[in-house]
Parts: sequence; structure tokens; C-alpha cells
Amino acid sequence: MDVVIPLPRHRRGVTLVELITTLAVIGISIAVVAPAWSSLSERSRITTAANSLLTDLRFARSTAVTRNRRIGVCPSSDGEHCSGDPAGWHDGYLVFVDADGDRRRSGGEPLLRRRTALPNALRLTTTAGRPVVSFRPDGAAWSTNATFSVCLGADPAAYRAVILYGSGRARVDRRAPGNRPVRCG
Repeated sequence: MDVVIPLPRHRRGVTLVELITTLAVIGISIAVVAPAWSSLSERSRITTAANSLLTDLRFARSTAVTRNRRIGVCPSSDGEHCSGDPAGWHDGYLVFVDADGDRRRSGGEPLLRRRTALPNALRLTTTAGRPVVSFRPDGAAWSTNATFSVCLGADPAAYRAVILYGSGRARVDRRAPGNRPVRCG
């Protein structure tokens, strides 16, 4: 008697129609997600830069109080000296002990922190006429009220303001003082 062994009817692999459908779904998903991802990435970089500046301002204030010394924060393009450019904070900035009170870093004054240039076209500017922030030994920053604008791209809703009060307190906000939009320029 002959034994008949049936062949398995399992197919392995996918059909061309299934492959094209899967690729179409993946392509549409990427087309929808890519712009949102870019916007999320920009917002994240802005938030990180604003929080980094806020941390450095709080560090400078705390150091002024604990060391009972005047502490300066200024923009610097070379990482050693204050540039004096209120629009140049994105090139980097310094936190230093301002022993002589001249609001500039002299050769013998200790450097506490050095921030290098911000990446990827981030812009960091401050109120005109405020090229240096100076914290007194009591933690106050009188006569240095300042609003720092942190910007990237063309979406003003993503911009952030780091607001420094004369009392020395600083905060991050989506709006500039007076509920005005954050301007970068």
C-alpha cells in the first residue's frame, strides 16, 4: 500500500501587496512624525539652555552670599575675558569673583564657571545695556535687572525668557515681563 504524505500548506514570507502596504504605512507615519519631532527637539534645546543659564545665575548668587564677595556673570567669546556685548551671551559666558568690583574679569580674579558657545544656532541675548550681571554679597543684583531671551528657529511660542530681578532672584518664563512676548534680535 502506498503511503501518501500530504505537503504542508504553510507559506513562508509576505506577498508583494503586504510589503507595499507596510511600506506605505511606515512612510505616512514618518511624514507625520518628522515635523513634530523637529519642533520637540528645538523646544528641548531652548529649555535646556534657559535652565542652564538659570542654574548659573543661581550658583552665582549663592556663591556671592556664601563667600561674602561680589560675583560677576558676563558674556565671553574667548572664555577668559568679558566681551561687553549684551547680544553675545550665546558665544559663551563666565561666572567669576569680581574682587575689584569693576564688573570685568581681571587676570587675578578666580574663574568659577565657564560656559562655551551654545550649539545649533541657539541665540541668547539680554536687555540692552546689561552686558554684566553683578551679585553683591547679600545676594542682590540691584541695578542689573535683566531679561535674557533664549531663541531657536522661527517659533516665538517656543522662546523662553530668563528674568533676573534686582533682588537677585531669577526665573524662567514663556513670556517677558509685562506679559510681553519674548523677542530675539
